[in-house]
Amino acid sequence: MQRNNYTPRTFKGLEGFLGIKLTVVSDYLHIGSGEVSYETKGQVKREDLEKLLEQALRNGVPDVSSYFSERVHSMTKYSDGRPVIPGSTMKGLVRSRLELSIPGSCFIVDRNSTNSSSRYVNIFHPSRKPKDEFKPLQMTKVCPVCDLLGNMSLSSKVSFSDLTPEKEKVPIEFVKDEGESYECVKKDATFVGTVTFKGLKDYELGMLVYGLGFRIKGNQLDSKVMLMGRFKFSKKSFGRVKFSLVNQGIVPNTDVKGALQKFINAYRPLDFEEDWK
Repeated sequence: MQRNNYTPRTFKGLEGFLGIKLTVVSDYLHIGSGEVSYETKGQVKREDLEKLLEQALRNGVPDVSSYFSERVHSMTKYSDGRPVIPGSTMKGLVRSRLELSIPGSCFIVDRNSTNSSSRYVNIFHPSRKPKDEFKPLQMTKVCPVCDLLGNMSLSSKVSFSDLTPEKEKVPIEFVKDEGESYECVKKDATFVGTVTFKGLKDYELGMLVYGLGFRIKGNQLDSKVMLMGRFKFSKKSFGRVKFSLVNQGIVPNTDVKGALQKFINAYRPLDFEEDWK
C-alpha cells in the first residue's frame, strides 16, 4: 500500500482555482435530494373518509393509495427552485475515482449499494482496501488520495463549490420508473462551479484533474464520460456527464496538462470505461 508522510497544511505549494463545467451527455440526470412528495387526486369526499375510518378501526391501516399520485423524487435544489449539484457530490465523485484508480490507496468511499451492482464491479473491478484512521500524533503516513482530499482527522487541500445551472432556464422532465416519478435535468444541460485548492504539489494538481475525468489524448487535454447520479449502473439513458475547464487561476502559473502528465508518470493510475453500452 502507498503511504507517505502527510503534507503539512502550511506547505507553500500551488494555490488557486479551476472553473469547471459539467455537461449532461445522457438523456437524463437525477441527483436526488432525498425528498419524496405526493399529490392528492382531487378532493376526498366525506363518504370516502368514513370508509377509510371504518377500515382503520377494523384492519389498522387503510389503503389510501388511490387518493394520491405516484411518489415524486425531487432533484436537489436551492430555495429558489434552481437544480444544483452539491459540492459534496462532486468531492465524492472525484475521491471515488482516485481511490479506484491509484494502486495502493485506501478506500473511504465504499457503499454497499454500489458494490452490489454487477455493472459497477464489471466497470471498476474494485478491490477491498482498508480505510486510513489518521492520527497525526501517532501515525504520520497517509495514502496520496487522503493527503489531497483529507480524511477524518486531516483537512482537505481542495474545496468543491456547488455546481449551478449555467443558463437561466434548465430543461426538466419527470421520468417514470416502476410507478415512481423522478425529476431530471435533460441532455445538454450545463452546470458550472469552482474547485479551489491550496498547498498542492504539481502532480497533485494532475491527480485532481484526473479525478475529474481529464486525460491526455493526442497531446491535448481531453475529458471522458463519467457516471453520476441515480440509475447510472442500470439505465443507459441516465447518469452520464463530462467535465470541461472554462477558466483557471493558479499561482505560480502551472500548465494543467503538464501536471496531469506528471501524475500519470508517478502513479500509473488505472483507467475505466464508464460509458457502458
